[in-house]
Amino acid sequence: MCTAAITALHQAPVATWPILACAFGLFLTLLVGFKWSNRKAASFYFDPQDFVHYENGGGRKLPLAAEKGTFAPLLSNYLDVTKLLITVAAASIAFGGGQHPPSGILIAKVVMSFSILYGVAFTALLQFFYDEYCINVRAYTPFRYSLIQALGFSTLACFCFGYFIWAFNLG
Repeated sequence: MCTAAITALHQAPVATWPILACAFGLFLTLLVGFKWSNRKAASFYFDPQDFVHYENGGGRKLPLAAEKGTFAPLLSNYLDVTKLLITVAAASIAFGGGQHPPSGILIAKVVMSFSILYGVAFTALLQFFYDEYCINVRAYTPFRYSLIQALGFSTLACFCFGYFIWAFNLG
């Protein structure tokens, strides 16, 4: 598998290599930033009812719904939005720009492909972490929280940047 990735990198046009570095750099910057901003937390809660139970609301005035609220409806919303972004990005990559697109469109496609990569990782890990959380409420560690945040925002940023690049390379 590793040799396939290296072969794919050798076949990628040299103009796309800085874009690859920027897409990975964006993710790593977000990951480090979220990890740094959450360095003092012991764990995070998906369900507000657990936050109310274990931390007594952390000194905050929470809505009454927090006592019975769960993450499940929000999980569905996150997954639906991510599926939409992945679908639109994949369709744009597949059908946009013709057989031999200009280099600007090719770069936009590479950026949108990172949106797909990060989106798939986001949805898979979010579901996995929530499943683990349902078994052990302390399983959602600051690193896992930071990873989910970084993947989610990387998905959105690459999607937006991809279309931004595409728009400036039209016509």
